[in-house]
Amino acid sequence: KIKLITKAEVKELHGENELKAVVIKHTDKEKEDTYLEVDNFIPLFGLSPKLGPIGDWGLEIQKNAIKVNNAKDYQTNIPGVYAIGDVNTYEGKLKLILSGFHEAAVMCQYAYQQINPGKRFVMKYTTVGGVEGFDGSKKEAKKEVVQSIA
Repeated sequence: KIKLITKAEVKELHGENELKAVVIKHTDKEKEDTYLEVDNFIPLFGLSPKLGPIGDWGLEIQKNAIKVNNAKDYQTNIPGVYAIGDVNTYEGKLKLILSGFHEAAVMCQYAYQQINPGKRFVMKYTTVGGVEGFDGSKKEAKKEVVQSIA
């Protein structure tokens, strides 16, 4: 049996070594919290994008999102104000987390150049320079050369 609960937030999880119960807080304030004994729990978090006060800042809004110049820097119509991720829109926009990471990298590089004109931006790759461990040591990948491919 599956019980679908909407307009709610997970408030508490109960159990020792395994989940036994969940407390749900209903977002419509007239309902009391619900205590549910469970065998399994599958939380699904939906998004309801709302700009809130940002929508009143004078930014160009299109399709309930902030229009940006994606061909260059993800800057809005206000110089020095950038928007990345699901909050922005442009022609061909893909609302994927991977796209958001790409937008962040491009935007940061451009913003760095605006803040530090003439200073070189150095991109550091962890796959090339190794990764620093929690203990401060540097972990380098093995450097082996392929002699032949069978």
